[in-house]
Amino acid sequence: MRDHPGWIELDGSALERGQQQSLRRPDLVAQVRAAVLGRLRQLETALARPEVTGFLHAQRRFLQTNDHPGFDESCGIAQGYGLAHDDLLAYLHANIVADLDAGAGAPGQPEVDGCTAWAHAAGVAALVVKNRDYRGEHGALQQVFLHRDPAWWDRTLLCVGSLGSPGAFSSGMNSDGLAVADTQIATRDHGVGWLRYFLMTALLRGCADVPQALAFIGAVPHAGGGALVLGDRHGRVAAVELGHHSPAHVTQSTQWVAQTNHCTDIALARDARLPQGDPTDCTFTRLQQVQEVLSRADARLDLAQARSLMASHRGHGGICRHAQGDSSRTLSCVVYDTRDTSLHMSHGNPCDAPWTRYALTPADKPRGAGP
Repeated sequence: MRDHPGWIELDGSALERGQQQSLRRPDLVAQVRAAVLGRLRQLETALARPEVTGFLHAQRRFLQTNDHPGFDESCGIAQGYGLAHDDLLAYLHANIVADLDAGAGAPGQPEVDGCTAWAHAAGVAALVVKNRDYRGEHGALQQVFLHRDPAWWDRTLLCVGSLGSPGAFSSGMNSDGLAVADTQIATRDHGVGWLRYFLMTALLRGCADVPQALAFIGAVPHAGGGALVLGDRHGRVAAVELGHHSPAHVTQSTQWVAQTNHCTDIALARDARLPQGDPTDCTFTRLQQVQEVLSRADARLDLAQARSLMASHRGHGGICRHAQGDSSRTLSCVVYDTRDTSLHMSHGNPCDAPWTRYALTPADKPRGAGP
């Protein structure tokens, strides 16, 4: 093993890879447990509602039936950290639980966990880019994971996420050059189906390109909420806004797509719940800034241009978000280059954090290098 801070290699079956998380970073076991249990305490009232309990039980059955690898990986994670599996699954569904609680008349606003994501190709291999705006405690838990599983033959996955969470919890890319990133969108349109964290991992382990991924997304039910941005090494990019009762809204392009934290589709927007009261966030402003830059880019953006865009601080609604109190903040920026299956990542705000390059070589052996 060649694990180093910010890079963890996981080898074996889904259950084994889940169990290995706690073994690779035993120094962070207590922090993972604190993050999971602390989040559940925040949602204690919602989790006591019969409709929420019923939904989570149905989601567990759905996961076990439709995504056995995802179920096994989450079991391994729970075992490794000494957590009840049901508690871990409730934690992974936290944003949906908060939405369901608000739908039942509970006070408060949607979560401000945000993210800005886009993909740009313009006829050549895509760049898939994301600022991960998330809860502050995940700064210490954030890792780059390399997944190898004998069931995947030669395919490998490079994922950015958090210890205590499965697979592509935030973004990822496979050795075929398919990359995917998500953004949070709160909604009232929830039901039993694929939670997007498990969905992203399933896409990476089972699909080689954007058309295959879109075919899978269109054929299955979704739990609802959030959006995906996808790109591949053939220069195809797409964005997908996810609902449960409303069909997923797909935007395909050979140039660029972008998502922040609201629905652009009229039908899905009717059920969306916009965050309010957080002075660091403006989903509409961030999306407009990205669209302005991408619409002017005739050729493929290079790494320097991508970094510059994601490090922007244009007043209210800056793309690079710094913490104010307990608010969400930018934990990292990722730039997946599908041409050579490399990841360029800032471990912290992209405006001032060091950048690291991670790559899947032709022999499917990873290497970490400097900026």
